Amino acid sequence: MTTPHETHVSLVDLVVQFPGTTAVDSATLDVAPGEFFSLLGPSGCGKTTLLRTIAGFYRQRQGGIWFGDTRMDAVPAHKRDTGMVFQNYALFPHLTVAQNVAYGLKPRRVPRAEADERVRQALALVDLTGLEDRKPRQLSGGQQQRVA
Repeated sequence: MTTPHETHVSLVDLVVQFPGTTAVDSATLDVAPGEFFSLLGPSGCGKTTLLRTIAGFYRQRQGGIWFGDTRMDAVPAHKRDTGMVFQNYALFPHLTVAQNVAYGLKPRRVPRAEADERVRQALALVDLTGLEDRKPRQLSGGQQQRVA
């Protein structure tokens, strides 16, 4: 059995899809044992999806994930011996994007029309116009961050 610092992580032609979208398209990478590795990219490009797939929280549509010489595709998350720091932005999962943004206005008794306009302006400011009716789970990590 190898220790975590001795394990090579390899992804080959990894594809992750959700209904109507390809979140990760043919990603291939190798992380050497002990290597410090960062994923950089714009909001919505698949960074969080890729990490969640490696950890076993999402299933890829094609391609493979290896830890050392062991293919991990069918190994459940709780048996992968990985750690995951979740992105938590204090969003209410049962509320829409617009409802999450407007949440703090209700206790202040902001009139509905004014609250709607302020939500519209806030979402436009952070480039989220058109996502008002989505739930947090339907957003990328970067989009969730901007909603919060």
